[in-house]
Amino acid sequence: MSLLPVDVVVLCLDRMEDTHECIDSVLGQDHPDVRLWLLDQGSERPMVESLRRRARDQGFVFVEGERTGVAAGRNQGYRMGSAPVIVALDNDAVLADPGVLTRVAQRFGADRRLGALAFAVHDYARGGPDLGSWGYPWPPASHFGREFLAARFCGAGHAVVREAFAATDGYDERLFFFGEELDLCWQLIAAGYEIRYVPDLAVRHKSSLERRLDWAGGRFYYNVRNMIYLNRKYLPVRGLAAAYAAGYLLKGLRNGLAGEAVRGIRDGLRLGRQAGTRRLLPRPARDYIQRHEFAPRGSAWRRLWREVLPHLVYTRAA
Repeated sequence: MSLLPVDVVVLCLDRMEDTHECIDSVLGQDHPDVRLWLLDQGSERPMVESLRRRARDQGFVFVEGERTGVAAGRNQGYRMGSAPVIVALDNDAVLADPGVLTRVAQRFGADRRLGALAFAVHDYARGGPDLGSWGYPWPPASHFGREFLAARFCGAGHAVVREAFAATDGYDERLFFFGEELDLCWQLIAAGYEIRYVPDLAVRHKSSLERRLDWAGGRFYYNVRNMIYLNRKYLPVRGLAAAYAAGYLLKGLRNGLAGEAVRGIRDGLRLGRQAGTRRLLPRPARDYIQRHEFAPRGSAWRRLWREVLPHLVYTRAA
């Protein structure tokens, strides 16, 4: 069986050395049919000129742009190519070995139920799970090395079937940053696709503060705002937004970010009330999310102790 062609989409904003290393990892893959699409989001001129030269010399596509946000940037990048498989990477991540894209193509070729593959995200400097990118049940050590059905993937490294992406509305550009992957995943599930976390599909991620929002610099605000909005957008459960708001307020108080929590709750509810945002998931999709997202996290008390009360994990320069 021939391998499915792959488009790789990378958004970049400064971090010149890391972006070149990311490009190296893509161009060094052993898959015979890979095309790289590199979309700039407003980098400084020396980096833009460097990437423009490299694209011309090595035959990949480089698109100069401005900072539109992750969701809008990925929508643009995904719609530029034509390969049946799309792989997305952060520009501070590298594919862990030369066979990653070959294995991605093989997995999609063997199972048409798959809409997306979630990569394992390793800490570049220390190895093991990148805790700032871990969105699955705790503790990570119990899950990081095993394969399982999931209801989300991490933006640092993942793959999507183009046909499945076409069955959705794409990334919700209202989100700008944080939660845009979860929104797309729930749309994929609503369209009847599965998502699978596969640990031998891996990236090594440099969790750096350079040109990146950290918790105290806006990341917590967007986390709160977007999760309040997404739950109101997709789920019919009464009181869910209030429960999430209480949890985020408690977590904000615990981490000295109560103001960010209040702003996020207010703006998330406001965003959810806007016309046209309501998209309730069908019952089979809600059942899938319950089995593979909520149930593995345990009871409300367990989530309180494991997810709300612990201090936030801050990214540090690699």
